[in-house]
Amino acid sequence: MRKFFIIFFFLISVCVNPSFSSITKYFGSSKLSLDETGVINFMRYLEGIHHAEDIFFDRAAQHNMSPIYYAISEDGKFGYGWFCRSYIINDCSEEFTAYRLIETCKEYTKKNCYIFASRNEIVWNKLNVYVEKSTFEKNVELLKKLNLYNFNSGKKINDTNYLSYINLVKDNCVSESKSENNLKLIRGANIDCLLPGRSELSNGDKLGSPGS
Repeated sequence: MRKFFIIFFFLISVCVNPSFSSITKYFGSSKLSLDETGVINFMRYLEGIHHAEDIFFDRAAQHNMSPIYYAISEDGKFGYGWFCRSYIINDCSEEFTAYRLIETCKEYTKKNCYIFASRNEIVWNKLNVYVEKSTFEKNVELLKKLNLYNFNSGKKINDTNYLSYINLVKDNCVSESKSENNLKLIRGANIDCLLPGRSELSNGDKLGSPGS
């Protein structure tokens, strides 16, 4: 009987505690080459700036958002972010979030997706490298050192204009079914389009006292 209760409580812990869950199975591990769009979208994710797919009004969400997970399609062309509605980075639970992100990204991109970063840490291929908000060039250099950058990428971004791309609040893009022939109108694949994403209520919101 005692053994039964031990097993029962262990199973409960696995279900409710994300530290026991195997979220690492959603982390990417293949060879990856991000271009300029990939770098800018990752920087948008770090800043909490995205097109909120789950909000119908004021969709250009960027205020007091903290990054939780950043996913990319297996070919590296699409990015998708998941955020916490708080400026406090640990103010949201991660329970089931990784699974929801992967499934939402797959539905959005029509491709297999994997987690590239957990909060501010690149977890792709078990790199586990913490990334600080920095200039475009410094992040490009970092990704080059990590063998995650496409050296044949375009040269549209420079020190003068990169902030305008990161802080983009409006675009003329779409967010419905995707097509390889129409990447210029797809968020997450075009540098002139906001990063698509969704957000979680903060623990403060759930308790009736917003953390932002």
